[in-house]
Amino acid sequence: MAAGLVATSVLTVLVAAKRWIPQLDSVTALDGLAHGVNLALGLPSPVAGWVLYFAIGVAGWGFLFAVMAPILPGQRFWHKGVAFGVIAALWVWLLVMPLAGAGYFGLHLNPLQPVITFIEHLVYGAVLGAVYGRLRPRPNGLDSATGG
Repeated sequence: MAAGLVATSVLTVLVAAKRWIPQLDSVTALDGLAHGVNLALGLPSPVAGWVLYFAIGVAGWGFLFAVMAPILPGQRFWHKGVAFGVIAALWVWLLVMPLAGAGYFGLHLNPLQPVITFIEHLVYGAVLGAVYGRLRPRPNGLDSATGG
């Protein structure tokens, strides 16, 4: 989860940089998905969107990467992270965006949405994998960067 926190923090910089383009604002989309949470907890918008964003990035994706790392392709953990980023982008394109009303690949928002989402998830995955590789326990003194 520590790797998820670092990767989510890096991704937050990218997400915050594009917030001025409403059609590309993923936190607002997540806030719409979290509308019931907003009402139940009395959270103002976009607080629930940010909470959901960090929960997914830190706990959800961070944990899932740790579970999947042994079977992901790649010799180095950042390679495994990039592969994981592709999987995460597919999940967002095919499940999250349609649920948020953005259509498949987010094409209802903006024709650039799929490209931007892909780049964001590749960066997130690379950082996630690199940090995970550095932080994970190294049995028998193996180099963490090699994935072995």
